[in-house]
Amino acid sequence: MEISFLYPKFLILLFLIPFFIFVYFFSFVYNKKKSMVFSNFGAMKRFYDIEFFSRNFVALYLNLAVISMVILALAGMGITFNATTSSFSYVIALDSSQSMTAEDVSPNRFIVAKDEAKNFVDLLPVGVEIGIIGFSGDATIYQNIDSSKIKAKLALDAIEIGDVSGTNIYNALLAANDLFENRQMKSVVLISDGQLNIREAPQIIRYINRNNLIVNTIAVGTIEGGTVPEFNTISKVDEDLLKSIAFNSGGKFFNVNDLDEMRDSLESIFLETNKDVTIDLSIYFLIIVVVILTFLWVMYNLRFKTIP
Repeated sequence: MEISFLYPKFLILLFLIPFFIFVYFFSFVYNKKKSMVFSNFGAMKRFYDIEFFSRNFVALYLNLAVISMVILALAGMGITFNATTSSFSYVIALDSSQSMTAEDVSPNRFIVAKDEAKNFVDLLPVGVEIGIIGFSGDATIYQNIDSSKIKAKLALDAIEIGDVSGTNIYNALLAANDLFENRQMKSVVLISDGQLNIREAPQIIRYINRNNLIVNTIAVGTIEGGTVPEFNTISKVDEDLLKSIAFNSGGKFFNVNDLDEMRDSLESIFLETNKDVTIDLSIYFLIIVVVILTFLWVMYNLRFKTIP
């Protein structure tokens, strides 16, 4: 296991830790001397609001932990280790067009699609690179290629129904291919109802093959269709289009109604391999910092109060 830093210059800030320790103990000695001069401890406590002979080392340790983790997050600390992971990098392309608000799957296609996208992220082995795209009439990048599953899920949560009307799968694949940059093992997970109304399927397939993209498709919706609330029209899933895209790219087709089968089958598209993977710890440090600061704030405000 190796530790690496994206921005090692920030590590110089770690020299602040001895300074904070010095200030902490200096203040203790200073307050103790003050108490020797003015021996009315009760009055001093009321005036200065200080516990003269109380060394709260727990608070010290927690504050030093907060400072350390913020500095390590700024430095972009990561750990590199050998693991069984996927040979592919993935981009999840989530359909956010109006037809995805149809309610033929509960509560609607869009929410189910988000849930299944997050399930797919959970199924991925450690260290896999993931990008997130939402698309309707145009495509929006919500996350560049990154190995953090937490960031991927937050990006999926951020996707909203698109303002641009239509379903432009071609643009979604174009944006996905740009995200992959020079990577060779490229796989797109396209989650959609297949209601294509911009460009034609042959153009999409030619682009996929020309750029060596493997596209696995997940159909969301039913053949019978469901009502789109905004337009009061019936929208039916186009499984044939999604099957065609998957088949012609060497990918696999799944239907969201067969969840157990899909979860079993998804594991077969990973193409596992052993290689060095790097996990960015920055976001984990920041989450811990928020938890510690919340704890300290609660304890500070409840310390001299009665909890009902």
